[in-house]
Amino acid sequence: MELKPGDKVRFLNEKGGGIVTGIISSTMANVAIEEGFEVPVLIKDLLLIEPQGAAGRFFDRPVNVQVSARETQVRESNPKTAEPDKPDYIDDDRVSYLYRQSGMKTVEGIHLAFAPADQRILISGDLSIFLVNNTSFDALYSVYLKETEKEYAGFDYDVIPAYSKILIETIQREDLEGWCDGVIQVIFHKSTVSQVLSPLHAAFRMKPVRFYREASYLDFPLIGLKAIMINLGDIAGQVIIAAEEELAKSGLDLAAQQKVMAVAPPALIDLHKISAREAEVDLHISALRTDYPAMSNSEILNYQLDYFSRMLESAIAYNYTRVVFIHGIGNGTLKSALISKLAGYEQIEFKTASFSNYGNGAVEVTILKNK
Repeated sequence: MELKPGDKVRFLNEKGGGIVTGIISSTMANVAIEEGFEVPVLIKDLLLIEPQGAAGRFFDRPVNVQVSARETQVRESNPKTAEPDKPDYIDDDRVSYLYRQSGMKTVEGIHLAFAPADQRILISGDLSIFLVNNTSFDALYSVYLKETEKEYAGFDYDVIPAYSKILIETIQREDLEGWCDGVIQVIFHKSTVSQVLSPLHAAFRMKPVRFYREASYLDFPLIGLKAIMINLGDIAGQVIIAAEEELAKSGLDLAAQQKVMAVAPPALIDLHKISAREAEVDLHISALRTDYPAMSNSEILNYQLDYFSRMLESAIAYNYTRVVFIHGIGNGTLKSALISKLAGYEQIEFKTASFSNYGNGAVEVTILKNK
């Protein structure tokens, strides 16, 4: 799909859309959304809206995007540069500013991201490991990696400014195993707050084989890269102390205020959620795209398989327990391809879904807890 500045587009995996304001590279474009922000988006995650179509009436309000002279100069001198300028208050070369995905429902929280250094070759080469602070607080963090059954090694500690990421380490693939089991702790700080957040203590554990599947690497808009992303915690679940005035008004004691509610962060698989930690994904091409009549059979199959992989990886990353993938009857090509892909995963079990609900047209995947 070829895009040009001025085209109206919808987001494929998120609600909303906007107007293309510039082409960053052959794979990424800048899109102005109605809130007045400009965000970088992968072209494959955009759908072009035909002006004469019914959808052309959407996003037809004027979009006013303020671009600084400095940013304009940088873009003109290097049109493939996707990363915004580093804020003045960041003086660490490892730290850089996040893309603020306003309007794209990115819950504020802390993430660990493993991004291939060469984004063209995802399953080989070095990996860059980022700790992402998508909150309005400065994050004081410590990283511990498990060395033996009884010992953890303190690897790194520092401060990440609000809405920034820090490059913790760039590793070679043979060093992966040392990064598959660890603990990250975070203390949140801000000069003035109405709510004090409790420290974050998050353990992570993965199997190295996950890093050798292209489908494991999902687009992570906050850093503009494909990465294996681990959600360590969102700040909605960290609030424990309200301002004294609010406590007095509520008439509740501190213990009552300390009750926290876990808020699940948004994920691609959430688009298909049917109940707590369960989803149903219809892989019929008519349910995924509106322009499918122009696609060849091979293009349709490749798109269905890519969508399946992204949904499965998202379900694994966000701790879903069960996903039903509806493949239909057809000639069995899609079903066979799905079973072949599923056989490569160690942390799942799968079977034909309930005949009374889906006939012979669906497969049920159970995601096992990582050990």
